[in-house]
Amino acid sequence: MTELGARLKEARTAKGYSIDDLQEITKIQKRYLAGIEEGNYATMPGAFYVRAFIKQYAEAVGLNGDELLETYKSEIPSPSNEEVTKNIPTTPSRRALGGRSSSKLMEIFPMVMVVVFVIAIIVMFWFLYQNRADDPDTEVTNDELTQENKPTFEDNENIQPDAEEEPVEEEPVEEEVVEEPKSTQQLTFVDIQGVTSTYNLTDAESYAVKLVAANNTWLNIRDENDKTLVDQAIKAGETFEFDASALSRIRIRLGHAPGNIVTINDEVVEFKSTEVTQNVVIQFNK
Repeated sequence: MTELGARLKEARTAKGYSIDDLQEITKIQKRYLAGIEEGNYATMPGAFYVRAFIKQYAEAVGLNGDELLETYKSEIPSPSNEEVTKNIPTTPSRRALGGRSSSKLMEIFPMVMVVVFVIAIIVMFWFLYQNRADDPDTEVTNDELTQENKPTFEDNENIQPDAEEEPVEEEPVEEEVVEEPKSTQQLTFVDIQGVTSTYNLTDAESYAVKLVAANNTWLNIRDENDKTLVDQAIKAGETFEFDASALSRIRIRLGHAPGNIVTINDEVVEFKSTEVTQNVVIQFNK
């Protein structure tokens, strides 16, 4: 056991935590926690994670993680340039950033279609009227109109003086119903407390959560009753999807947030903290 491992174990024991308790608090597998106490870093996924896990362990038992890393830097393996580069956060793709522009376009698209439809009807009636006006067969002379309107003798004989014309009932005209464009979802940032960022989601038709992992991370999802729904490791290059339609609130925790992208209905959810381990809470206003 190294001096660093002994100091961490002593702080854990003083807090009254077991290895299992510390695993629940930090979401770090207990074999890694035991390896830190024993100074056995060979079981870790890399030097970058060694430093991140030590810092989380220290903060969980009330110690200053940065100070310990500096004090015992000779005992802790340093990450290589390649590993550091791999864990640098990547910039979200243009497609992810362009999600809001696409939403605005879809919002006005039905209105544009209605305007085009009305213009097409006006053009069609104008075209038919022009064709009828230019047709010589439709022209009628004044003499023909006069002759056609003169009553004949037989018509006069058949006239009933007391006959009353039956009123003609006008058929009701149905009004054209124009569908209003459907509302689009609004993902609004509320606040940040420590490593937890909170958002409100309104006007959403679905509740699809997706994690695109650029780096290895540990994923934990809990519902509004703090019940664990997902608790597993996600490897770099993997995509994890989760349907939260039946829930009113979820908390997403990433053991390693930098570089990894979380979306709700394909809209990027930003982790506002600069820490390695971060939480994001999404409240659904259905």
